[in-house]
Amino acid sequence: MSILFIGKRFYTNRDAYSEKFGRIYQLPYYWAKETETNLWLVDYHSKEKIKDQHDSLKIISTPIFSFIFVINVLKTLFVDRPKTIVASGDCYIGLFTFILAKLCRAKFIFDIYDKYDAFTGYKNLGFKNLFHFLMKHADSCLFASKKLKNDCELLCKKTILIPNGVDTNHFYPRNQSESRSFFNLDQNAIYVGYFGSMEIERGIDDLISAVKLLHEENNTIYILLGGKKRDDLNLNYEFIHYLGNIPFKYVPIAMACCNVLTLPYRNSDFLDNAASCKIGEYIAMEIPLLATNANSLKFSSFQISFNDTLLAQHTNPFNLKEKIKLMIENPHLNNKTKIKTWKEISSNTIF
Repeated sequence: MSILFIGKRFYTNRDAYSEKFGRIYQLPYYWAKETETNLWLVDYHSKEKIKDQHDSLKIISTPIFSFIFVINVLKTLFVDRPKTIVASGDCYIGLFTFILAKLCRAKFIFDIYDKYDAFTGYKNLGFKNLFHFLMKHADSCLFASKKLKNDCELLCKKTILIPNGVDTNHFYPRNQSESRSFFNLDQNAIYVGYFGSMEIERGIDDLISAVKLLHEENNTIYILLGGKKRDDLNLNYEFIHYLGNIPFKYVPIAMACCNVLTLPYRNSDFLDNAASCKIGEYIAMEIPLLATNANSLKFSSFQISFNDTLLAQHTNPFNLKEKIKLMIENPHLNNKTKIKTWKEISSNTIF
């Protein structure tokens, strides 16, 4: 085997295996078309064991505490002997992969799609700084975020920017009327959309406040939400239509129902260094996109050229309301953007 990619099966409330979601699935899938590549998904949440193949990509998913996990470790050490092992998901998978690579005498590649030490519950496991240790000892570090790459360059032997891509076979412009019929939505309503995680730093509270003001002025304006809501978030308003945490395959249909898509992000240590897949997915839908002036958009790896008049002030529901209103009244106003597919991004990877 040439490359073994080890990643979390479940992350950002998605299943990398069943939904073929994100870089943990898409990068090894396209690498497998060029060189022998296996994907090993580590499952923190279920007891399901999977062995599958998608075109050239061989896939295995093992529960973290299971006999088959141990069997796969032994198989990697004594049978497969990969030349390169890539870790993606968090520092714990990174540490496991570092040890495995040392035992296999393989290259250790650390894929950093978020600022892992900002994750809730992060522990150094006896290291002074586990995140920094892994970056220093990796043969190469892959970054999804330009800002995080720039901030960490002195810690790494070699840094490579591999931004998140877009699956344009899944995210593409769709008929609004047909999409609304799929979800049984009002054909005459105006929907302001947000899809994804709903932590406070994502600005969902600001969006709810902004659309509440808009709905008071025009009762045909609603929020259309999809994603896993946090426990303390109140969505019990008549101007909110919550679809739930819908399957990934239905997300672009839900997006196509909207008149405006929104990224109401705030500034935070985590988001400033993140590289949300959602940004590229929104862009691919070719629906007017309203964003805030948060650092996460400023530092985004996607080539976004926002008209300053369309950028809302982050953490300011009143300004956000005015910008959404402007976008609704002038739907022709949009932003010049450029996205790359996962295929394009994967083909440019050099370890």
